[in-house]
Amino acid sequence: MFASSPAALLALVLLAGAGATAEPLLPDCEASPSRVELPAEPTGKVEEVCISPELPITFRFDSPLVPGSLELQARERFEDVAPGTRSFTLHPPAALQAGERFKVVVRFADGAAPTSATFILVGHSALGTRQVNVFRHKRTVEDYQKETQEERKKSQQLGQELERLRTEMGPGGLAGLIASGLMTVDDTGVKAKHIRRDVTQPASNALVLRRVFSYRVTTRQENLLRVAVAMQLVNQGTQPWALQGAALVGKDQEPKPMKVSWQPSPVLPGAEETEVVVVEWELTAREAQGPFTLRLWDQSGKRLITLGNVTFP
Repeated sequence: MFASSPAALLALVLLAGAGATAEPLLPDCEASPSRVELPAEPTGKVEEVCISPELPITFRFDSPLVPGSLELQARERFEDVAPGTRSFTLHPPAALQAGERFKVVVRFADGAAPTSATFILVGHSALGTRQVNVFRHKRTVEDYQKETQEERKKSQQLGQELERLRTEMGPGGLAGLIASGLMTVDDTGVKAKHIRRDVTQPASNALVLRRVFSYRVTTRQENLLRVAVAMQLVNQGTQPWALQGAALVGKDQEPKPMKVSWQPSPVLPGAEETEVVVVEWELTAREAQGPFTLRLWDQSGKRLITLGNVTFP
């Protein structure tokens, strides 16, 4: 049974406590590279890069390409293909299916090794890569210093995340939120918004949406918010549906994978009662400015739920 008010739903989620765990992303797309270094000698390894519908992807190279050398499998299915002298941009197929694969090959103009580069584009409903930088020649000290700084930043973020998880194992409920710093001690607290009348959804959605609320919590960490979307869903199909991943997609922004999810049980077909699915993100105040498109998918990556015009209070 879905809670009768946003406050009641929040209490339900908080009582779940440790039941809310981070879900793994689809492996291929989690590892989808934004920087690729090509060895002079072929290794047999072909980089896989994730693509998503309505999300153009650009490959940039540090060497000029042979004009007209771009080879793209099933090129006619792509919305647009724009080759350049040192780059190319692809608009993936609108009917792209999760797990579909396309081979793409380019050749370099100077004849030096390696003479070409090959990639495999892998379809995903939301976690497509916007840009891939491809390095063929040795990089400068400045390039490596920049990469080291980026890796150090990632390590710091992982350390902060580990500390946050340790803290969250403290008291449950609202006390746990305050103790962990996930909610400030002031009059802003948790804000909720009923957005059922605002959101849009295609007829192809795998589940039927009954009610939906969005939430925003001001955290103790400056300029950092926790936002969540809680949904009441009905399954009119023939197979159970269980959440595998979710992403927020804003205009001209990288897709934001969910940080935490909670689904007490799969959404069963033909069930009279609805099931609750909650997905959560940690965003800056600027990142939280919508509207967003919210995409959720099951383990197959093909049974999707898409909600447009999602906003947070």
